[in-house]
Amino acid sequence: MSQPLPPGRRRRSPVTRAGRATLNAESIAAAMLELAGRSGFAAVTMQDLAAHLGVTVRALYRHVRDRQDVVDRAVELWLSGLPDPVLDPGEWRASLRGFCELHRAAGRRHPRALLVALDEQVGDARIPARRLTAPEDFLEFLTAVGLELRDALLVHSDLMIRLYGFVLFVDYRADAGAPVAEQYPVPRAWLDNRPELELPLLRRARAETRFDADALFDHIVADVIRAVEIRASRTVP
Repeated sequence: MSQPLPPGRRRRSPVTRAGRATLNAESIAAAMLELAGRSGFAAVTMQDLAAHLGVTVRALYRHVRDRQDVVDRAVELWLSGLPDPVLDPGEWRASLRGFCELHRAAGRRHPRALLVALDEQVGDARIPARRLTAPEDFLEFLTAVGLELRDALLVHSDLMIRLYGFVLFVDYRADAGAPVAEQYPVPRAWLDNRPELELPLLRRARAETRFDADALFDHIVADVIRAVEIRASRTVP
């Protein structure tokens, strides 16, 4: 039988499965992010977290208030880990390409976390300040390149939709083992199962066009760079 602790002392938090860190609010949030990044926040229960960490649900509640607390902490952790690229207006094309590549890589680490706004009500109090100053810096970068603020806003919105849409609809499938060439422009099985349909362009595209994820991504980046060039040229006196 365990002995009572002296006044003012608390038992140490339990240790999770071999090789895991001591259980605390941070490790619980990290586990939530890991699971939600694969399956989406809505799919992860406290029972799932406990099983993943090798503890009881009751043990979780020694460190967090409730599931909402875990979600808020996980979102804070995720947002804190987003990239902070160097943006140089003097080398804006290279900076923009680096921005895209870093955000793509970050999105691929936890792809389904990108849907958190659809799955959860996230508390504003835990949003890191950098996630507000980062878009400010990006708008400053685009206006320094020569864009009007309205055009900078449009480029920023369009770019983030493209980047994270690409991660969800292209990289997520490719990283799970479904090559782009098997899915683009439509899944091969769809065409194979409907030989009676007259679809000459789709069948030709399947036979002649062998896109991979990186080639598609390069096309998106080049398109964004061209869009900035066009908008910047409008402001040249």
